Amino acid sequence: SGHNQTLEFLGDTILQFITSEYLFKHFPDHHEGHLTLLRSSLVNNKTQAIICDDLGMTEYVINNDPKNEKNKVKDKADILEAFIGALYVDQGLDPCIVFCQVCFYPRLKEFIMNQEWNDAKSQLQQCCLTLRDPSDGEPDIPIYKVLQCTGPTNTRKYHVAVYFRGERLATGVGHSIQQGEMEAATNALKDKSG
Repeated sequence: SGHNQTLEFLGDTILQFITSEYLFKHFPDHHEGHLTLLRSSLVNNKTQAIICDDLGMTEYVINNDPKNEKNKVKDKADILEAFIGALYVDQGLDPCIVFCQVCFYPRLKEFIMNQEWNDAKSQLQQCCLTLRDPSDGEPDIPIYKVLQCTGPTNTRKYHVAVYFRGERLATGVGHSIQQGEMEAATNALKDKSG
């Protein structure tokens, strides 16, 4: 993998660029935060590893590592990035765009529908973005507030509430503010889907 690192770097940059341009063209009315979420659904280790598997790319990797590192998700993602980097160096940008059109973009609808690629906070934000009023300049997004902290420092619990358009959706508790926010988002999503 060491020899491929510069190609991985190039491939990752090209993938980010091509995907950003595609989303910009196809979702012109979407908020920047939403576009970033959609891009992260495609340009991430899990998705890249799935595409690497679908194309059987690991069979073509010359690997001297006895541990067979190429079977890890991160390594599969790196293989795909290195391939895109090599494709760009050898053939230019257009074949990279075609590759993304064939292998990446058809997955976008599936990701949007099942949202398995998102954590609870991202999912909740996306739900709220889809509820936005197009006439508003800025879309409404969930706002998290710490209600109280309880307990001593080493076992402190943070009670967090999430609000949307001024209305409290749910609360959560965690050993960090981030944990509390995530639980509040999870509870809000349960209420929405129930």
